[in-house]
Amino acid sequence: MNSSTPPSPPTDGNPLPADGRALRADARQNAEQILQVAQEVFADLGYKASIAEVARRSGLGMGTIYRHFPNKAALVERIAIKVMRESLIEVRRALADGSDSWNGFTRVVRHMMGLRSSQLFPVSRGRATEPGPELAGIRTELLAALQELVEVAKRAGVLRDDVNAFDVVLMLNSIPSRLPTEPDDVVTADLADRFLGVLLDGLRAPGSEELALPPPGRREIDLFFRATHGL
Repeated sequence: MNSSTPPSPPTDGNPLPADGRALRADARQNAEQILQVAQEVFADLGYKASIAEVARRSGLGMGTIYRHFPNKAALVERIAIKVMRESLIEVRRALADGSDSWNGFTRVVRHMMGLRSSQLFPVSRGRATEPGPELAGIRTELLAALQELVEVAKRAGVLRDDVNAFDVVLMLNSIPSRLPTEPDDVVTADLADRFLGVLLDGLRAPGSEELALPPPGRREIDLFFRATHGL
């Protein structure tokens, strides 16, 4: 390879510094810590949460955070890439297992809910920048794998025949992550698992209610995330 060739983008969802050099072990650990803490902060407080709050909870300085992520939008996008990569791993694991299609499907959906992947996107509401190619690419991979899992479950007769992966993604995004916090900032009950149980019951074959209109497609997914979450 020519020495002037720029480094390839990361494939594991971990950030690189601005000049593209590989992160040292301690720097990589800091970046992973920032991502984990920021994911929790944004899940709790939404996009209004400050970088200062991420720094406070992580115990790292503001300068350390900004060395890895130049602004809040970049941090949010990296979290989205992280959780989509983790969800993709779980989908592929379910596809490789193949022993129980319904169990594999519900395990993936519950995993995505547990990661707050469906609730993460709203934290980026109000973003002014377009998402980068890495986020678009991992979203394409995840949607394709999820559609394959849906088709496997439909062929097994356990998932109703008139839904697709885009239905699942949009319905997951309709489930609120948490109820509004009390004035003393104590997080109230998380009812996501309860709502998810109702959703899964409605998705299970054969389905007694006839669905109106054709199912959504990739265009609807992209419009939804762009219009409501800026991703």
